[in-house]
Amino acid sequence: MEQKLIDSSLLKKLESLKLNTTITLNQGYGGGRKSKSKGSSVEFSDFREYVPGDDFRKIDWNAYGRFQKLFIKLFMEEREANINIFIDASKSMDFGSPKKSTLAKQLALVLGYLSLANMDRVNIYTHGTNKLESLEQLNGKNNVHRLASYLDGIAFDKSEDFFKYIKTRAYKRGISIIISDLFSDNFQDGVKYLAFMNQSIVVLNLLSIEEISPVYSGDMRLIDSETEEGKDISMTQSVLNSYEKTFKNFINRNREISRKFSCQYTLISNEFSIESIIFDNLTNVGILR
Repeated sequence: MEQKLIDSSLLKKLESLKLNTTITLNQGYGGGRKSKSKGSSVEFSDFREYVPGDDFRKIDWNAYGRFQKLFIKLFMEEREANINIFIDASKSMDFGSPKKSTLAKQLALVLGYLSLANMDRVNIYTHGTNKLESLEQLNGKNNVHRLASYLDGIAFDKSEDFFKYIKTRAYKRGISIIISDLFSDNFQDGVKYLAFMNQSIVVLNLLSIEEISPVYSGDMRLIDSETEEGKDISMTQSVLNSYEKTFKNFINRNREISRKFSCQYTLISNEFSIESIIFDNLTNVGILR
């Protein structure tokens, strides 16, 4: 199923990448991210003095030879992360060429695939009818077909504000990735809640090139994709200048909200291919490495 969204050759290229985050986990199972808990993985962390009852196999005999004291090697245990991917399925996302909705599914599949390959636990959240729908607790690369099938079935036809539903769930500490055009009055409330839920937040602000730099001219009728209300307008240079100013304010708002809640933010345009976005955009800003 994933080949409908992403070519198999691109999936092979992804093997060299992983989701980059500074998050440190305290709880979970064995996985690919570092935890503050001391366990038995191969990465050395620290020493402490031996106390009765400790596993004698962990005694560092070289340290004993130097200090005439028994020391136990401590190791940094690897923990799986909870990766929450939020997909805005508003009608406004079903716009552009290629559609923002298609690119959103591709991004979700790429990020989900990389997380599954890293033995993280993946949860997908999107619009339902007046609620948040989800596919949760995916783990392991064998679940990539299930992930792709679920993404393929998402319909971008909702008129409700997606971000108001984010607050209807509780989330385990982890990484939350938001894929949205951010045409929302509740964006700040949504990320504020995720920050409160101890999430490391990534915001992918997905827009079409027509929205970033419109080239329309003359008389036309604009239709709101969500309310279906129309407005007649003459697209003069003055109107385009006003739009450019409004657009800059919109981007600055998104960046400022993201900065306020320590989110990793990047603007993504549909004028670029998914491969270019992955290897030129997301890696350059440090979201992937």
